Amino acid sequence: MMRTQENSTFLNILLIGLAIFIQQSFVIGGINISIADFIILILFAYILINHSKIIEVNFILIFVLVLYIYRILMTVILGVFDDVLIVNLKEILATSIKFAFVVIYLLIGSIILKLSNSKAIFLKSYVISSAVIGMLCVFTSIFKTPLLMRFLFFDELRSKGLMNDPNYFAMTQIISLILVFKLTNRFFYRLVLSLIILLSIFTTGSKTASIIILLLIIGYCVVKLFNRNIVSIISVLTVFSILLLGAFYMINFGNWHAYDVDLGGSFNRMASIFKEGTASINESGSDRSLVWLNAISLIKYTLGFGLGLFDYVHVGTYLNGVSLVAHNTYLQIFAEWGIVFGLVFIFYLIYLLFNLIKFNENGRNIVWIAVLLILMVYFMTVSFNNSRYVAFVIGILIYLVQSNKTEGRHTHEE
Repeated sequence: MMRTQENSTFLNILLIGLAIFIQQSFVIGGINISIADFIILILFAYILINHSKIIEVNFILIFVLVLYIYRILMTVILGVFDDVLIVNLKEILATSIKFAFVVIYLLIGSIILKLSNSKAIFLKSYVISSAVIGMLCVFTSIFKTPLLMRFLFFDELRSKGLMNDPNYFAMTQIISLILVFKLTNRFFYRLVLSLIILLSIFTTGSKTASIIILLLIIGYCVVKLFNRNIVSIISVLTVFSILLLGAFYMINFGNWHAYDVDLGGSFNRMASIFKEGTASINESGSDRSLVWLNAISLIKYTLGFGLGLFDYVHVGTYLNGVSLVAHNTYLQIFAEWGIVFGLVFIFYLIYLLFNLIKFNENGRNIVWIAVLLILMVYFMTVSFNNSRYVAFVIGILIYLVQSNKTEGRHTHEE
C-alpha cells in the first residue's frame, strides 16, 4: 500500500512537470531540446514498470512502425540510386531520434489519461502554468524587462513564451484558452484566466492566431446565444462589450507607446492579415511562398516517395538554397514521408474529427473538436511534424475517440 501511494505521488510530480515543460522548447547546436523530453522518458519507464497493461498495440503504433521501416527503405534507395544525396549516418541517427521522441509523446498521450486522476492533474497544471507564462509575457511586453525579454521574446515585438517560435507559443496558448472554458466553472476565474491568456496571444503577433481567435469568438457567441440561458447570454454580452471597448480604444487611442504599453507592434502584425490579406503572407518575417515552393520542389524531386530519413533542411539547402522548414506541416510531411503516408495521416485526422463529432453528446467533445480543428489550421502555416506538443495532443485525441467508442458499445449492449 505504501509503495502504491509513493508511486502515485511520483506520478503526479511527473504529470505536473510534463504539463509545464511540454510548453518549453529551445535549440542547442541545431537540436530542439525540452526538459519535457527527460520527463517523458522517466514517465515512459514508470508506466512500463507499473502500468504496462494499459499499453495496447493499435493502428497508430502499427502505422508509425511501418512508416519508419518505409523511411529507412527510401533512405537506402535514395542513397544508392541518387547521385546528389549522400547518406550521412549522423544525420540519419538524428532524424531517427527525433522521430522516436515523437512516437513516445504520441504513445504517452494516448494512454496517460487511463491512469486515475491524471486528467485533472495534468490539464489543471497545464492551464495554470500557461496563464503564468502568459502573464509574464504581457508584463514583459509592457515593461520591457531585459532578462525576461531575453527568455520570453523572439524579437522586440513578438513573444515566444518558453517555446522557440511565436506561432508555436500562440497555438499552445489558444489551446489553453479553450481548456479554460472546460475546466473553470466560476465566471470570474474564467474571465481573468481568459483575459490573461488572450493578451499573451496578442503579444505573439501571430497572424494565424488572429484568424483562429476571431472564429472562436464568433463560434462561442453563437453557441451561447442559442443556449437560451440568461446567465450565458449575459456573459456573452459582457465579453462582447469588453471586446468592443478594446476595439474602440485601439482605434481612437492607438498610440500604445504613449502609455508605456507596447502591445501595439505585435497586435498590428496580427491585424495585417485582415488589412492586407494574402499580401501579408510574405511580409513582417512571414516569407511563406518561398518555403512552400521549396517543399513542393522536394516532393517533386523524390517523385512523391519522400526523403526517407534525410534531413529536410539539409536537402532543401543543398538543392534549392533554402535552409528553412516548410512552414506547412502537410507539405513537409509529404516531402519527408511521401504522399501515400501523408494522405493516410490526413485521413486519420479527419477520422478523429468525425468520431469526436459523432460522439459529441451534450457537447462533451466540443472542446476537443475545437483543439483538433486548431491543429489542422495551424498545420497550414507552421511545420509541426516533429513537434512533441502536437504528438502528445494527437495522442490524447486518439484516447478520447477510443474511450467514446468503448462507452458507445457498452451503452448499445445495455
